[in-house]
Amino acid sequence: MNFMQRALRHLTRSKTKSLLLTLTFFLIANFVVVGFSISSAAAQAKTETRRKMNPVIAFQVDFDAWYEKYMQLEGDERKNFTSPKPDPELVRKMLADSRVKAADWMRSTVGYADGFEPVPIQRPASNEDDEDALFGTSVVMSETISGSGQQNSQTPDMTMLGVMAPQLTKLADGTWKLASGRMLTQEEIDNGSLVAVIDKRLAEANNLNVGDFLKLKLYSDDEMKAIADPQNNNVLDLEIVGILESGEELSNDELQWASTYSNPANQVIIPQPLYMQRDLELMAQFHQANPKAQETTPEDYNPSSAIFVLNDPLEVDAFREQYGQSMDEFLVMDANDEMYQRLSKPLDTLTVFSDLIVAVVLINAVVIISLVSALTLKTRETEIGVLLSIGVSKVKIVAQLFSEVLITAMLGFILACATGSMIAGRVGEQALAMQVQENQNNSAQSGFIYSSASSDSLFNEVSQEEVTASYHAGVNAVILIQIFLLGIGVVFVSTLIPSLMVLRFNPKKILMSQN
Repeated sequence: MNFMQRALRHLTRSKTKSLLLTLTFFLIANFVVVGFSISSAAAQAKTETRRKMNPVIAFQVDFDAWYEKYMQLEGDERKNFTSPKPDPELVRKMLADSRVKAADWMRSTVGYADGFEPVPIQRPASNEDDEDALFGTSVVMSETISGSGQQNSQTPDMTMLGVMAPQLTKLADGTWKLASGRMLTQEEIDNGSLVAVIDKRLAEANNLNVGDFLKLKLYSDDEMKAIADPQNNNVLDLEIVGILESGEELSNDELQWASTYSNPANQVIIPQPLYMQRDLELMAQFHQANPKAQETTPEDYNPSSAIFVLNDPLEVDAFREQYGQSMDEFLVMDANDEMYQRLSKPLDTLTVFSDLIVAVVLINAVVIISLVSALTLKTRETEIGVLLSIGVSKVKIVAQLFSEVLITAMLGFILACATGSMIAGRVGEQALAMQVQENQNNSAQSGFIYSSASSDSLFNEVSQEEVTASYHAGVNAVILIQIFLLGIGVVFVSTLIPSLMVLRFNPKKILMSQN
């Protein structure tokens, strides 16, 4: 008779003991199933939360950390402690990554129309008189160039979007569409070519088409009085290579204070290296005439942030982990982390709660089953002595003990898979509801959180209700495998102490002591 048959016979003879042991494992397994189910459901809900969020990463300055350091400095250290910008080489590597769908790596600057009319701001009629008075006296201070601090009566009326890469996010999401022509190429951008893409409304207002030329001034005529410009670097004579159709409009609140250059129709997309080359020449001329003025460097023209849109929301964390190790300590890759952490906090709490349940239950299970096995072993000394005396090896006796406990454990775990799933659903939903309510109360009491306006427009909102709806605690194949593997592990550890006792048994002494 092998050890498995002896184990089955012992279990059938000791029905009460077997039933109690099965019930013990059943209760233990229920707690383990609840813990694993809640933890698995919370992890899946977090994955679904990330999936519902736009795959946007804002590579920008961590303003809070930078400002905290800034306030710790004094004198010249504070004066020279400038806000860091994303490393161009790192940004280029990120742009070349196949996971990137689109990116905004650009720098916005105001300019002046030369020989054409910008699209005017259409203000609400009710406030027209007041606003005409307000904007009719708008001025621009040009102390950098003029040095006089006098007001310049000529206001900027155009916005130059200096791009470093052509795959813009608004083109990718359909906010902008090419009505005619094409977008700038990377070669044109890198070479600083005299090309531009303009808005359809600006083109229609001035009867412009693809192939026509458009002139923009970097500075006003009054500002240029302070500097000689023999090469006419102030004027960009741009060939129109594309015309965009955009539905962007200013809101009523924005219209109250908007200047002409802030009208989306007056945006002109140009290569940022072109703007940098021309402005550096002008600043060099200005510095010659004003040696005390601070010198301008090419690094000053690097964009202060880069916004990336990935193909898959689930690639966001891996993407940040890959490139986040190479950036400045005061830079951050924000993927709407504030909202994600706020939504995930109840799920994280549930995960900690469930993991704690599993850990405590497993420790208690090992202790309880070990004690029960050790105590019952004392009542079976005669049986073990007889088996040893007829030549049954100690290893087979240990295997029999292990099999007895394992069979009862598997029965208890099988029964618990059905009941544990129902319990996990109820417990998980109640615990999640409590955590969500507490999280909402804490959020209502929290203060202002800084965020980048450029990335905010690409981030989307995911409600707490959507996250809660994606939480479903239940038993799946993975959890079943984990439970049974864990059960085998608990049984193995629990039978170690009885196994050591069996290895010390001497059949002669056992049988003599019975006499």
